[in-house]
Order: sequence, then structure tokens, then C-alpha cells
Amino acid sequence: MRDGIGGIPGVAETISETEAFVRAEDRDRYVATLFAPPAARPRLFALHAFDLSLADVVRTTTEPQIGMIRLAWWRDSVEGAREKSVAGQPVLAAVAAAALDPVQLAALAEAHMDVLDGAEIGESGAQLFRCAATVLGAEEPMGLADAGRFWAMASARRRGAEGTVPELGRMRFPPAVRPVTALAAVARRDAAGKHEPRGAAGRQFAILRHVLTGKA
Repeated sequence: MRDGIGGIPGVAETISETEAFVRAEDRDRYVATLFAPPAARPRLFALHAFDLSLADVVRTTTEPQIGMIRLAWWRDSVEGAREKSVAGQPVLAAVAAAALDPVQLAALAEAHMDVLDGAEIGESGAQLFRCAATVLGAEEPMGLADAGRFWAMASARRRGAEGTVPELGRMRFPPAVRPVTALAAVARRDAAGKHEPRGAAGRQFAILRHVLTGKA
């Protein structure tokens, strides 16, 4: 089935593959997204799939200039994917079907490009959380960007990156953004040096507690 606009598949055709991708790559993001309103989940899964694709470029590149070219391709392909599908790119198809803001996605790609250029990884997390708030139909609450920075830096430490993770003061977030700020709550476990797989029972409990209370 086609949606009749430029031959782009509809959300129902692409999101199951996108959801499976997020689940396989980052079970924490998958679990947290399940607490989003049903109508927002496909869009949030598409956003996470896009960010995970960008992060994979940063993580696996050995030549920064080549990595920059790859990230620029993702950035530049976002707008074009809304007009014409890209063969073999289900993530871009999902992004197009979900009608995510290409300006915000370009900013997210550029934040990852800055990381390759030596910038602090936390800014990519801050931009992801901003994008997620938009997807969830929420205004950016105070502390959202700080929570995103903390999550990104704690995640980097989890992967073995050097450097310290700055303290994140106790915060409380409104219900609308909790499907993304829950990631900061569970990242406290990484910052504390816990070694456990993503999606482990303790992490799922941390996500649930945050969704219920908003405390991070």
C-alpha cells in the first residue's frame, strides 16, 4: 500500500522494521518508547532509528573526514526522502513516513558531525532530547537539554570512553516528555559504573519509576 504522496510508504509499512531495529540496537530506548502515546510511538521509533544510524557512523569511523561525508549524506538525505524513497534505506523511509521535522533532524546530524570534529558528545544527546520533545508534542521543559547531555555522556562511558560524567542534579519532568527523559534516569546506572545489559530488569524498573514519578 502507498500513501499516494511521491510513492513513500505509509507509517504502518515501515515502522515495524524500524521498531525492530531500535529494539535490537538499544533496548533501553525501545522500552522507554513503549510508554509514549500510541500515536507518537512510530514517530519516536523513527527518530531513534535515525539517531542510532548517526551514532553508528561516529562510533565506527576510523577516518573523521569519511565519517563527516557519511553524516552529511544522512543530513542531506532527510529532505529528499520525503519526495523520493531511497532504496535500501528503511530508516529514511520511516523518517519520511513519520513526517519528522527535517530542520531538527539536520541539526541532530550536525551535532554528531561536531562530535567527530572533537566537540563534547553531550550536545548530540541534548539535540536528540529536543527532537523527541517535539515528536511528543511537548514544549521543552527546564533541564531537558542537560538530561540529554548526561545520558549521552553516561552512554559513552558505558561503551568504555574515557572522561568523567558530570553530575546531574535531581530533576522532575512533566509526563509528556518522560518517554525520552526516562533515558536519563536509567543512565544514572551507567554513570554509577553498573555493568548490565540494556533492557535488564533493573533498567526497566528505573524507566518505569521515572514514567510514574518524573524523577530523574
